[in-house]
Amino acid sequence: MPPPPAEPAEPVSVVIPVHNAAVVLPAVVDGWVAELGKLGREYEVLIVDDGSTDESAARADEVAARQTKVRVLRHETHRGFGACLRTALAEAAHPLFFYTATDYPYTPADLAKLLDRIKDTDEMMSRKIDVVSGCRTGRPLPAFWKGLGLTYRVFCRVAFGLSLEPLPGWFGFREHLRSWFAWLVFGVPLTDPHSAFKLFRKTVFDRFPIQCDGDLVHIELIAKATFTICLMDELPLTPKPDPIPKARWTEFWKLFNNPKFTPPAAPTQPAPVVAPEPPPEPFVASAPIQS
Repeated sequence: MPPPPAEPAEPVSVVIPVHNAAVVLPAVVDGWVAELGKLGREYEVLIVDDGSTDESAARADEVAARQTKVRVLRHETHRGFGACLRTALAEAAHPLFFYTATDYPYTPADLAKLLDRIKDTDEMMSRKIDVVSGCRTGRPLPAFWKGLGLTYRVFCRVAFGLSLEPLPGWFGFREHLRSWFAWLVFGVPLTDPHSAFKLFRKTVFDRFPIQCDGDLVHIELIAKATFTICLMDELPLTPKPDPIPKARWTEFWKLFNNPKFTPPAAPTQPAPVVAPEPPPEPFVASAPIQS
């Protein structure tokens, strides 16, 4: 029996928020377009100019003029990374939604393994993966933290029988502390939750809106995806020695006090009509028996 035909590759929307990045923007977008052209699937690139005050808007228009699959969206003022994702989500035309950033040298070729992973079906849940996030690697851990991590892993192995993986790289003490805090407060299960290299099924956003305008959106999306029982995975990215950009949590209490979710949609089909039960037969008293 011949093998079943392979599923067609799902199209992907690639979102690149930009703020005052005129120097690197053309090279970054050209690199993405070149790599996306090798994947054998439909795609679009959405540049969101977030109120830049340099030449970013002009550079974005130049790229879009020579790259037919690139579109430019604009904010009149600087609103933040999360606001850019919200703007792009409303315009995205494809079922897969991926975003990245220009403040870290992400490798476009790494997207291929995220796309390969998201098409997999979880054996236990019998569902496809909903979210795949890239974990930045390559920066060596300082000696003190490397030794402390080894001690902790040995303790967990001996005391609890747990085999823990070492950290894939050093994000900086502040970023590691925030990652741990995001796990503790929001249940975020990722090693590198602030990574701007995330792939979603667009249907995930039917379950919740994007609330945060700023950098906390990376935490928000994974926290809400976890709460709504999305299946997710985290894959290592190409090692890079570059420093990790700092994320700002300016909307923590907004998200903590009032996380918003989308109510389930009402049934599209009317409930089946059930025939009423026949009325009970009237009770007739029998005549008394005479002896």
